[in-house]
Amino acid sequence: MSKKKARAWFVCPQWEQLVSRHYASDAEAARALNTDPKVLARLRSRTPVAKSTLLRLLQVFASRHDVGAPIADLVIDTRSR
Repeated sequence: MSKKKARAWFVCPQWEQLVSRHYASDAEAARALNTDPKVLARLRSRTPVAKSTLLRLLQVFASRHDVGAPIADLVIDTRSR
């Protein structure tokens, strides 16, 4: 099995609510958070992304806006238990 397939994938169910309060579109949020709009579209549609990507975006977002919860509580592992 390749490393990419073995990697854990994560989602943030609250992402759409958090971002829509502060940014009108994914393009605007991408400029502000310095990331690719495609990644933000994946997060908005609850498509799993790599944990490092999700944590980095949440940390940048939290440094600018109040997220209302610890970052660790916003991240959900999509692997079956």
